[in-house]
Amino acid sequence: ENRPPRLIDLALIITYFLPVLLLTYAMLRHSLKLTRRQFSTVTVTKTAAAASAAVTAGSPRLEALRSQLEDDEDNLHDFALEQRPVRRKAAPRSAKILPKPKWIKAAPATSENYKALRQTVRDLGLATVCEEAKCPNIGECWGGGDDGTATATIMIMGDTCTRGCSFCSVKTSRAPPPLDPEEPNKVAEAIHKWGLDYVVLTSVDRDDLEDQ
Repeated sequence: ENRPPRLIDLALIITYFLPVLLLTYAMLRHSLKLTRRQFSTVTVTKTAAAASAAVTAGSPRLEALRSQLEDDEDNLHDFALEQRPVRRKAAPRSAKILPKPKWIKAAPATSENYKALRQTVRDLGLATVCEEAKCPNIGECWGGGDDGTATATIMIMGDTCTRGCSFCSVKTSRAPPPLDPEEPNKVAEAIHKWGLDYVVLTSVDRDDLEDQ
C-alpha cells in the first residue's frame, strides 16, 4: 500500500486489460485467415470455370453430348423400371460318364474261406501283411475271388517293423518285441490247415537284431 499511485494504476490496467487485448488479437488473426481462404477458393473456382469453358469451346463432341443429355426426357425412375432381357444359363453339356470297371470294386470280406483263414491267424498268433498293411483286397485274396484261388501273405518275425516308412501302415518301433521261437512251426501248421494253392512269406525289418 506504500507504492506510488502511478504504479498501482499501471498494475490494474495490465491485470484487467491484457486478457482483452490478447483475445482481440486472436480474433483478428482468425478473421484474416478466413479472408485469405475465401479469396483462394474464389480464385480456384474462377480458374476451373475458365478451363471448363475453354474445353467446351474447343470440343464440339462434348457440346453435342450435353445437348443430347438435355433433350433426353428419361429420368432415373424410368431407367429403374425399364424391362431388360433376363440372362439365362447355358444348357448343361451332355457328357457320357463311363461306368467304373468291375475290378476297381473290392470284394467284401465275408466269405467262409476268409473267416477260416482269419481264425487260424488268431489262434496261432501269426501276423499277415494283408491285415497289418490294411490291404483293401484282403477279402478277394483270402476268399479265393472268382477263380477260387486263395492266397495269403504271412509276415514273419513279428508284426512290428523298425523302419518308419510313411506309405506303410505296419506298426513301427525302435525296440519291437523279441522273436517267437515257435513261429516256424506255427507257420507250417497254418499252411497245412489252410490248404492254399500257394503262400507268400514276407518279413518286417528288424534292425535291432544282428545279421545271421
